[in-house]
Amino acid sequence: MAWTFLVVDDNEAEAARAVQQLKAIEPTAQILTALSGETAIDLLEERRIVPSLTFVDFAMPGMNGIEFLGQMRHRRWLERAPVAILSEAIADRHIINCYRLGACAFLMKPAKTHELRETLRDFAQQANQMTAASLVPGNPMANRRVA
Repeated sequence: MAWTFLVVDDNEAEAARAVQQLKAIEPTAQILTALSGETAIDLLEERRIVPSLTFVDFAMPGMNGIEFLGQMRHRRWLERAPVAILSEAIADRHIINCYRLGACAFLMKPAKTHELRETLRDFAQQANQMTAASLVPGNPMANRRVA
């Protein structure tokens, strides 16, 4: 399996910077981007992929980082997918809420390349494609976990 990273950030320049850094760290990785949490969830649903690691901006219009984490955790096949939160400034209570929802890391924006590298080393998992069998209602394989 290959590495697949998802970068979710409403700031196109920040997203492009993160993509460039990730490509420098892991040149063969597939990197998906979304400019909103809603678009990211739609992309994951459409492709039926569990990213190796998702990097999501905390402060986005519409669906923020906490809401995005909540949406991922409500999808059984994404409930254990690793998610790192990126933020320029954030209250401690929001950090705690993100960790309670399963965030694996918190990085200050703009993230430094060595911090991204360490986060990948510590938390990235091989990406998994959902199988067609998992999409068939009533299929006993549909409830299996995809790590």
